[in-house]
Amino acid sequence: MIGIDASAAAMAESSLRAARSTRKAGLSNALFVVAAAERPPVELCAVAAEVTILYPWGSLLRGTLALDDGRAAAAGIAGLLAPGGIVRALVSIDPRDRLAVPTIGAADRAGLAGRWACRGLTLTAFGPADPDEIDASRSSWARRLAAGRRRRVWRLELRRIDDSIGSGRGG
Repeated sequence: MIGIDASAAAMAESSLRAARSTRKAGLSNALFVVAAAERPPVELCAVAAEVTILYPWGSLLRGTLALDDGRAAAAGIAGLLAPGGIVRALVSIDPRDRLAVPTIGAADRAGLAGRWACRGLTLTAFGPADPDEIDASRSSWARRLAAGRRRRVWRLELRRIDDSIGSGRGG
């Protein structure tokens, strides 16, 4: 398991949990990397079988929805995936957030699919996340947001179906 975040502080709690003994749900194979989605380490490009994105914010949110200018974060996300790799994301946007990102709904499926297709990924699932999926994320951020109770959460899944990695870094 490799955790990537542009902020080391954002990974501090996860790093401490991973360092626990395996008897206390620690992860002996965890590695944490400080890097932005726009510029993942070249060593990690085209190697991930699975990328999980939980409740992104800022440029990562725009990248997760392939809305970023120049698609830098979207390209970084896509560039991590090996052929057949999958991205799973839980996203929550509320008008009260006052973000430069529109709220999303079922009608956004075609646009989202089209934006990701130009990065070599196919949208395989998009819809409201159920409470079990939200709980299974074990996200402290989801608890703070009251995700799934006071805010709608969307689940999206993307898959690289070919072996072209032309959507990699900055491309």
